[in-house]
Amino acid sequence: MSIKDILVHVDGDESTRAGLALAVSQAKRFGARLTGLFARREVHSAAMVAHRPSDTLLAEAAKARDIFETAAQGLETRWWQIEHGAEDEMVAEVVFCSHYVDMVVMTQPVPHTGHVPATMVEQLILDSGRPILVAPAVGKGEPIGERVVIGWRSGKQASRALHDSLPLISGARELLVVYRRDLVARDTSTPPVNIIDHLIAHGLPATGERVMTEGLGVMDTLLSRAYDVNADLLVIGGHMGKILSFRGKAGAGTRHILAHMGLPVLFSC
Repeated sequence: MSIKDILVHVDGDESTRAGLALAVSQAKRFGARLTGLFARREVHSAAMVAHRPSDTLLAEAAKARDIFETAAQGLETRWWQIEHGAEDEMVAEVVFCSHYVDMVVMTQPVPHTGHVPATMVEQLILDSGRPILVAPAVGKGEPIGERVVIGWRSGKQASRALHDSLPLISGARELLVVYRRDLVARDTSTPPVNIIDHLIAHGLPATGERVMTEGLGVMDTLLSRAYDVNADLLVIGGHMGKILSFRGKAGAGTRHILAHMGLPVLFSC
């Protein structure tokens, strides 16, 4: 997959500037078009009932557009604006827009800002069908893809995340695959698949490391190892067995990563 069309969420507030900085850096890296998407909760109930934006929401959209255009100078850009400030409609339209780009960039959810639903990033991971690159709230758009940690488990979500990340990690100097089960099938009737071998075939300097923990301990291990090796990107599937499945208590793993991440994370589902 080549990355030529990137979408970034902005709302005119400091809480989304880290994602904007990361999106701009990646658009420059890939020569991609960058689309700014304004989405923000409406504060006036009368405007929600009337299905039209309040003057306050329109003013915030204008502010967000100015911030976006200043940050994205020199890039090919577009501006999309969601004017439905009601939560459910807003999230549904953000997901809808995500279907028409190569990658979506979001900022790590910041509790209590109140501008967008706290679950919007999770909903995008689950329903967009696109790689979702999440910037840590304190990020400044630093380069990514040189020192990478990949969370691996043989399954659709982890496989999609790994392959969605290939353009981002093509120049990696260090690549650590953290996994829970053996990389090579022990059953002699099964071909000897090995994700390290696959990554090496892509010219990547991959090494593997097995972890013995379960549940949220796997998430903490991924974050800890990313910190230990000074990684600039973590790649993970948006569903890893029950711990990342988004249904009932099973969404705890994704929320744990989103709450505690200190580096950019690429999610796919």
